Amino acid sequence: MPEQLEKIDVLVVDDSPVNRKFAERILKDDYHVVSADSGKQALELLEKYEPKLILLDFRMPEMDGAETMAKIRENPAWAKIPVIILTADFTPETEKEFFEMGAADFIAKPFVPMTVKSRISRLIELYGLRVDLEDKLEEKSKLLEKLSLNSILTIANTIDAKDAYTSGHSVRVAKCSKEIAKRLGWSEEEVRNIYNIGLLHDIGKIGVPDSILNKPSRLSDEEFVQIKKHPVIGGEILKNIRMIPGVADGALYHHERYDGKGYPFGLAGEEIPYCARIIAIADAYDAMTSNRIYRAKLPNQRVIAEFERCSGTQFDPHLAHVFVGMLSENFYLPPETRREGDDAANEQWNIVDEKTALVNQILSEYGTEKNALDSLTGVHNRGYGEKAIDGLLAEAHKGAMVIVDLDDFRNVNDTYGHLMGDKVLKLLAAALAANVEDKDVLFRMGGDEFVVFYTDEVNRETLLGKVKSIVDSFAASLKEIEMENLTHISAGITLCPAEGRSFLTLYGNADKALYYVKENGKNSCRFFRRDSAGRASSERPGTDLDHIRRVLEGNMDENRGLFRVPYEEFPNLYSYLSRCVKRKGQMVQTILYTIGSENPDSLDNSACEDAMSTLEIAAAYSLRMVDVGSRYSSLQYIVTLVDTNLENGRMVADRVVNQFYKIYAGSGVTLSYDIQTMLVNA
Repeated sequence: MPEQLEKIDVLVVDDSPVNRKFAERILKDDYHVVSADSGKQALELLEKYEPKLILLDFRMPEMDGAETMAKIRENPAWAKIPVIILTADFTPETEKEFFEMGAADFIAKPFVPMTVKSRISRLIELYGLRVDLEDKLEEKSKLLEKLSLNSILTIANTIDAKDAYTSGHSVRVAKCSKEIAKRLGWSEEEVRNIYNIGLLHDIGKIGVPDSILNKPSRLSDEEFVQIKKHPVIGGEILKNIRMIPGVADGALYHHERYDGKGYPFGLAGEEIPYCARIIAIADAYDAMTSNRIYRAKLPNQRVIAEFERCSGTQFDPHLAHVFVGMLSENFYLPPETRREGDDAANEQWNIVDEKTALVNQILSEYGTEKNALDSLTGVHNRGYGEKAIDGLLAEAHKGAMVIVDLDDFRNVNDTYGHLMGDKVLKLLAAALAANVEDKDVLFRMGGDEFVVFYTDEVNRETLLGKVKSIVDSFAASLKEIEMENLTHISAGITLCPAEGRSFLTLYGNADKALYYVKENGKNSCRFFRRDSAGRASSERPGTDLDHIRRVLEGNMDENRGLFRVPYEEFPNLYSYLSRCVKRKGQMVQTILYTIGSENPDSLDNSACEDAMSTLEIAAAYSLRMVDVGSRYSSLQYIVTLVDTNLENGRMVADRVVNQFYKIYAGSGVTLSYDIQTMLVNA
């Protein structure tokens, strides 16, 4: 029996005795804490203690935090313990390094007691929930395995139902493969796995027409080409299945030959995955021992002779030798054939045919639907959402676009850590999903911003009720985790077709309404509206640049994080700006170009991208190498001019506009700009 480890709450690893003492003093009232002065000592203590959490200093002599983390993750007994990195050297690059190492979070030095306690309590709570969940999963694993196997059997039977001449083929191949694996001395888990691979090896036949599978006469060359596609179809269907290791290989390569004359790729010898070589033998055995319309099943001695003859050409010679030994010992799988004329059996096959149609539908949508989901929240992603809304607009649907955004979300990550931030995003996604119907479109635009398109709904009172329901649902979810004052929701709403007939126009209008809410107290919602001059009443000249200036000048401390927008370039721009403004005292002019149109609804995705690409070229021709440009949104481009006064900045801005109109090939597009000066300590 292994020695029972002593359970503790927190292991603190830091080469500084001052930091260790300070951490212990902060945590001692709430947690059982043990300290280590080096990575080596930490590994020794992990042999004795079982902590719920590790606080690990990143910069240590001899064995630093990265090496210590690697050692922890290498040991299965320690690999799941959450680790918080302690660092005084925080940059975007080190933040990325921490999370790539597998850290759950990080805490900046010097320690802020409230932040340390808050992040630790949340991670320990999550650790406890995870351990409890793992225990429950282990209790139900046998039941889940049984349910999974039943699902696999359903699919296998559906495949066999397409081919009237090979009833039960997949099950027999699975059983035969299992017996070969047992003869090879495989473990129980490996035997079970090869059985499941055998069940699904022919799943690609779902993509082959029934008329070809059930043709009683010889196939034409064209029809045989169709049959030969089923391994590729099967491999594509199963490529993302992780529950059964090697299942895609079994489907994709089971018709390859050891001599390289098989299909679909002509692999030879050990290039062919081992599981596929086993399936190939089981598949051939079932073909030889089943009655076909063009021949009767072969007797055992004839089957043995065939495997001996094809050893080293069609089959792996070692596996063929093993299987011949099994056949010589009277191994036999009786074929399970359909009884012709049995009405009950015919009725059963008709039911399976209906399942086939359902499976075909699922498989046809499998890849598209899976790739259309946001990996964190489970709602649809931006690409799917934009296409879905464009499709509804093309069909002349009316409706309302609502942009929902979290207020002060960065403070959530800064104070409670990214795990809590992710949890809040999931809660908001769930609240949104609970307040949309199947006809509506919900997707995550990026960061903490979500978009809902309420199809065929334009009643303002009804829409306000829907937004209120989202707010109430989200607030209730936050209250359940005792975080009701953590953040709130702001929303901007615009109507279609009254205020736009394209995705970009509607999104731009809803975004302006949202921006007005953000600028006037947050925690509210607003409909887009225009004033008597036709300008959005929720905007004024320079509004976007005012916001950018306040964010940049108010957050020059680089340790506080980046100004984030849905474009990868802009965080780099902010980092560059902060260095120039703060460290060099240079004058910086910031120009925000906005692409518009004389007819806003004519500015579709293609026209917008064409105009934006032209603007990028115009800026590249007109700016110095020390200046910086980046996309700010789908219709806006931001430029920073370093060490330039306002007068010269306007000259450069006009030069870019003139260059744009010289080279833009389209018509009806307008280009305007705002410019502001950003000064250190202005």
